[in-house]
Amino acid sequence: MHYHLGLTVFSLFPAVLVLLLTRLWYWPIATVLLVNILGLFKANVFLSLSFHVLKPMSGLFGGEGFAPEEMVITLGSEKTLRKFGGAIPAERILLLLPHCLQQHDCQRRITFNPYNCVRCGKCPVGALLDLADRTGVKIAVATGGTLARRHIKEKHPLAVVAVACPRDLGQGMLDAHPVPVAGVENSRPVGDCLDTQVDIAVVEETIRSFTGTS
Repeated sequence: MHYHLGLTVFSLFPAVLVLLLTRLWYWPIATVLLVNILGLFKANVFLSLSFHVLKPMSGLFGGEGFAPEEMVITLGSEKTLRKFGGAIPAERILLLLPHCLQQHDCQRRITFNPYNCVRCGKCPVGALLDLADRTGVKIAVATGGTLARRHIKEKHPLAVVAVACPRDLGQGMLDAHPVPVAGVENSRPVGDCLDTQVDIAVVEETIRSFTGTS
């Protein structure tokens, strides 16, 4: 719904221009319909446009104000898995994690080498390393968008399973294009960017959706 709302709002700008140029009421309506129809076939372009149109109005949707990001995460992930599901070898998948999953007082540095983690069980990182070992995917930890893009550039994955908060995940999925990304939101029981959590089962299910394994 948010996706098509974004398309409709975006389509109002060219529709008004068409109305001024043609002075005919049916051409603006045709413009709105055309933008929505094209949006079904060119989802990457229109998803990005819809996001940037909706973002200034995100507070109107209630909740935490992440409706545009949720739109990108949900629709982008669905489109990615529908197109690439079952076709990506595990070793060409990058599991990209935010550093805030690590316990805030942990002294182990995992940003450039996640395997520095001793898997003590105090945070989800150890379980995610176990998952990477079990499935054969690559794993990396990022402190922000710049490092995330660097990991993607250096590791050349065919697909990315990214874990992050809605704010970072929505924008990051758009920035990563054309690399296909499926997003998994973390949970924030004590607030943003501190001791966050993620459902390991959902991450594994997303990985296996890419690889087509059970």
